[in-house]
Amino acid sequence: MKYQPGLPEKNDNVSHEHPVREFFVLVAGTVAILVGILLVAGLFVDRAVEYIDPELEASIFARFVSGDLADQTAEEQELQALVDQLGACIDVGYPVRVSVTESGELNAYAMPGGQVVVLSAMLDRFETENALAFVLAHELGHFKNRDHLRAMGRSTVWLAVSVLLTGANSDISALLTPVFSVEAATYSRSRESAADALALHALNCHYGHVGGATDFFELLAESDPKRRNLTHYFSSHPDAQTRIRDLQALAESQGYASR
Repeated sequence: MKYQPGLPEKNDNVSHEHPVREFFVLVAGTVAILVGILLVAGLFVDRAVEYIDPELEASIFARFVSGDLADQTAEEQELQALVDQLGACIDVGYPVRVSVTESGELNAYAMPGGQVVVLSAMLDRFETENALAFVLAHELGHFKNRDHLRAMGRSTVWLAVSVLLTGANSDISALLTPVFSVEAATYSRSRESAADALALHALNCHYGHVGGATDFFELLAESDPKRRNLTHYFSSHPDAQTRIRDLQALAESQGYASR
């Protein structure tokens, strides 16, 4: 019998899949696993944050609070009085201090430890106290919802999971960064909307109506009328027009008076 060389019909040591297809399957599987881990870990972080005592949180971040009430300017004292009044409607659990920083940007920030930083342009552009009160109440909403703790916790989890599964400087880790950015931005937008809802409640609680609630976002829409595009998915804040519509819908559903 003459010998005729040939390959076996089935060889488990040789892949019959195209290498490019195998690569995308591997990447997709890794992404799916990481996203699942991040979602579960995120839920765990959100749950854990609820058990952190507000006073303990304030003491931990006290070093980040700059200045003293006795050193506040007349402008800051007026804002402080308004924040203290709004605190009756949104109980943060610890004192909140207000400071003003010179800037041409329309914004305000909630800093860990209980400090609200208001940029000076806000004071120049607002025509009513109600509009400013909404912005201050929004920052109080972030404190109430412990959003800074949630953000720090989720970022720490992402870093730990990324390093553990892919290595500190791996190409896979760099490839997955946009995935985390989209998830983090989506979560951040949900927290902004939650703070808006609390601010609307506080405005109605303090004034008996929600007039001025959308003034800030109307200014933003006028100064930066961007169209919605793919960058929206990486934005940490909902766009101004969306927030206006959401606030108007929430006010109507809650039966809040507009004036």
